[in-house]
Amino acid sequence: LGYGMRCLRVDGNDIMACYVAVQKARALILQHKAPVLIEAMTYRGGHHSTSDDSTRYRSKGEMDFWLQNLSPIRRFAKFCERNGYWDKEDSERCRQETRAQI
Repeated sequence: LGYGMRCLRVDGNDIMACYVAVQKARALILQHKAPVLIEAMTYRGGHHSTSDDSTRYRSKGEMDFWLQNLSPIRRFAKFCERNGYWDKEDSERCRQETRAQI
């Protein structure tokens, strides 16, 4: 309890973990009539700003690995594929429909 406030820490790159954390926080808020802080631990996939070159303090390989394997969108897509909610054909159809709209 920091500052008398309940706190939940969550993997901010895991969409389902964030969803569960928000559900838990809501339950605590309703039960205790007090605020809850959700600390979402995340990875910044890009530079801080246009004047920042994050490859000075981390390798391009690290950033590429994260974008290809650990980004929230890719992780959620893999979750949906593993559970049969979505497949590669759905992804391709969605990409083509989106490109047509743009």
